[in-house]
Parts: sequence; C-alpha cells; structure tokens
Amino acid sequence: MRIARSVASLGPVDVGDHVCWVVPRPDDFQRTARGYLSDGTHLGDKVMVVGSSSPAWLEFHAPQGVLVDPVVARGGVGWDADALVSLVRQEAETAGREGFRALRVLAQMDRIWPAGITAEQVADQELRLDAVTGGTAAMVVCAYASPGFAPKVLEQAASVHPHFTGHPAMAPSFQMFNDAMDCWSVSGVVDADGAGAFRTAVTGLLRTTATLRLRCDGLQLMDAVGMQTLAEVAATLPGRKVLLERANPTVRRCWELLGFDDPAVPAELVP
Repeated sequence: MRIARSVASLGPVDVGDHVCWVVPRPDDFQRTARGYLSDGTHLGDKVMVVGSSSPAWLEFHAPQGVLVDPVVARGGVGWDADALVSLVRQEAETAGREGFRALRVLAQMDRIWPAGITAEQVADQELRLDAVTGGTAAMVVCAYASPGFAPKVLEQAASVHPHFTGHPAMAPSFQMFNDAMDCWSVSGVVDADGAGAFRTAVTGLLRTTATLRLRCDGLQLMDAVGMQTLAEVAATLPGRKVLLERANPTVRRCWELLGFDDPAVPAELVP
C-alpha cells in the first residue's frame, strides 16, 4: 500500500513514487534536479526529462536519457491533457524491455501545462498520472515553479500527489492518490482550508466511475465542511456514490453526529 508523506529532498524517491516538488527559486531547481538525475545512473534507471534542456540536463549527459521539450515539440503551445500520461506509460514499458530497473522522470510543469491551466485540469491530469505511476516501474517528480503558478493551482497540484517536497508552508492539508484499481487513498486533514481542492479532486474522479472508493487509513480528520463537500459532490452527479473505507472512530462518530449516515446521502461509511 502506498503511504502519503512529505520528503525533505528527492534523494529517497523510489519506484512507484509520484512527487509534487514546489520549487521556490531557479537555483534550487538546478542543484536538486542534478542530484535526482544522477541517482538514476547509479541505480540503473532510464532517465527522462520532460522540459527544457536546462543546465541540470546538459551537465548530466546520460547516454540512456531521453529529453522531450513540449514547447518545442508543439510550437510553443504546450501539451494537451493526455500527453504526459501517455508518454510516461509508453516510456516505462520501453525501459522495462530495454532492461532498466525503472523509468526516472523529471517533469518541468511550466513547460508542459498551457498558459492559464485551471486547478480542475491539473487535478484530472495528475490523478491519472498517479494511477500510471503506481502501476508501472516508474517514478515521477513534477516540478512546479513558485512563483510561476497561481496559488490555487499549486495547492491543487500538491493535494493530488502522494508525496510532497518544498517549503513546509506549501504542504497540502490532505493528499489524495491512487491505491488500487478504482480505489483512492485520502490522508491528512480535510477541512475548510482544503475543501476547494478536495471538491475538485472528488468531482473529477466521480465523473469517471459510478462508485468511488476512498480509503481513509491515513485520514486524521474530516470536519463538517469536508463532509458537506463530499455529500454535495456526490449529489450533483446522479447515479454516483462514494464509499469511505477504514475511517477512524473520530471520523465515524462525526459522520453520525452530523447526520450524514442517512440513506438519502450518496456517500457511505463502510468497514
């Protein structure tokens, strides 16, 4: 089972990890990216940089490396929403056939996302990418420059990765990520502060499945705002239902006290 966590650096990143890296300064990117890429050569990984030919890449000179610049490839307009997911899946399969341990990806998101990308689009893309990362021999670090992206976009990006690194002030209050087929884990605290990002993530997932399973082993607390948000999202999509699995006694008690254990609410606590 994957476990959400914040990491102090990219050193511990391993196969199956999907990391949101909020980069505060350009010089931080060069130094940290170089170390992350170099680790791949020592461990037998195939390295792929999706972004610009930055100094971190130029100094790396990996013969087994792949560099893809979406801006150049698409004439400066960035990629559509499916391109990164498709590329990672394809290159991970190729790396396996070529005998590499794994595919090690560094994605510069300011070179991938089109200008004006919304939080909803980021959530959709990152959640689908997480499902691919967790199910293949790949690890993906998504580098988000700050400043560079709107605060709402950064908050959304951080909340839909199982791993986060960057300034502690940017760490998400909750994290949602793929746990198994048609099952997603929620960890941390879902309250008024993160309700907007939570609404966006759940809405996107519910549009793709009739029954959304949310595994709550790592969920510490969901307050009244979080519960109301969950119930409202499920109610706005007829025929959809949310199952909350393995919630702790505090969450279960609050759910009951606030009246959400009503059969009319299309969200249910299950063992």
